[in-house]
Amino acid sequence: MPSVIGKRLAIAFALAILLLVTNAVISFRATNTLIQNNARVVQTLEIIQDVDAMLSTLKDAETGQRGYILTGDERFLGPYNSAVEHLGGYLNRLKVITTDSPAQQERLTALDQAVTHRLDTLKNNLDLYNREGLDALRKSGQLNLGKDQMDHVREIVAEIQAQEGRTLATRTEESRVSGRDAVLTFLAANVLVLGLLGLVYFLVVRDLGERKRAAERLQAANDQLETRVQERTLELNDANTELERSNRELQDFAFVASHDLQEPLRKIQAFGDRLKTKHGPEMNEEAQDYLARMQNAARRMHTLINDLLTFSRVTTKAQPFVKTDLDSIANDVIDDLEVRLQQTGGRVDVLELPTIEADPLQMRQLLQNLIGNALKFHRGGVAPIIKVSGHLNTEGKKNRRSNGLCEIRVEDNGIGFDEKYLDRIFTPFQRLHGRGEYEGTGIGLAVCRKIVERHGGTLTATSRTDEGSTFIVTLPTKHDEEK
Repeated sequence: MPSVIGKRLAIAFALAILLLVTNAVISFRATNTLIQNNARVVQTLEIIQDVDAMLSTLKDAETGQRGYILTGDERFLGPYNSAVEHLGGYLNRLKVITTDSPAQQERLTALDQAVTHRLDTLKNNLDLYNREGLDALRKSGQLNLGKDQMDHVREIVAEIQAQEGRTLATRTEESRVSGRDAVLTFLAANVLVLGLLGLVYFLVVRDLGERKRAAERLQAANDQLETRVQERTLELNDANTELERSNRELQDFAFVASHDLQEPLRKIQAFGDRLKTKHGPEMNEEAQDYLARMQNAARRMHTLINDLLTFSRVTTKAQPFVKTDLDSIANDVIDDLEVRLQQTGGRVDVLELPTIEADPLQMRQLLQNLIGNALKFHRGGVAPIIKVSGHLNTEGKKNRRSNGLCEIRVEDNGIGFDEKYLDRIFTPFQRLHGRGEYEGTGIGLAVCRKIVERHGGTLTATSRTDEGSTFIVTLPTKHDEEK
């Protein structure tokens, strides 16, 4: 008897699976048809929308041109120039999404020609107006061409939209029918699923013992998997150790390579100086110009190598964190910049700065770069005024890892910059101005950010062009011993 029951259950289960597979195929086809119909509806709506947008853009061009001709204000040319730039994109998109309709393709070709004629007329009107004035434009009679041309464009647009309207109605009905079929198919599938659930219940009851044994086998497999995971973790730890060693070797290699680059560079500079001293008077102007360019390039290369070494030493030559008086460091930096302050007529006001745990040498380099940049990028004819201030963030004291934060601000009245370039100024070798305008290699702020990140802080800035900049440094006041 049990074997008979088992056979019946097996037959019932196989029959249910067959029905479910059949229904799945039907459901897939119904769903796929629904998706395709919906996609065609969306495509039709996109065509109608794009045609409307193209016609509106052409109207904007005509309105902008008319406003410019009537007022002479070039701001009215904005819509015209924008239309000229975007109309081609609308037409190309329409041609792509109507490839399945030769009739619409022909209409779009006619529409393209009509729009081109209208734009040519608008351009000719502008050219004539700019050359000879409004009276000449009126006498030419070209203004009267606009209405006929726009009427032709509207006629073609109306034909396209009428065709798409008919297509939309047909496709909407097809989509509705497909949706109904899909719903019916899903209902049938649910009925089959319920039948299968009842069948599975009986099979589960019968095969409970087998499931228990399967669970035991699964537990054994889990134990084996856990052992493999532990082994893999050990392998990853070994790989991480090897990666750290490789990184250190790469840093050492970069350091040595940069030093090795200095030797041929020094020879270039030395022989260049000798050549200029001994044979400079004998050279013609072209040769002297070549020599000057060579020496300038060598000097820039020397500066670039030194900046690269500075950038790499932020981590390779880092010192332990100790109590550091930022106020004292800022005053030392101002003493070092005394000559530049005299040359620019500038002033640096340092308010009371806190004492934090940090690398003193890197804090000095951070403040020197920020204050030096403020002096370098000052406005012509305006004496640079720089304010350095700092305060503790009381909310930061709740942070267990940093034990509090301090915020340092370096404000100036210099040339400023557009804040859309904020991320760019902290990237190595990225400059917002040419070498002829301001000196440097564009790595100073990158060094600043790397120093701040090494201390677990953040560096950002706020600025407006010709209104100065404010660089904001946020640093932990203390560091956990483990960190």
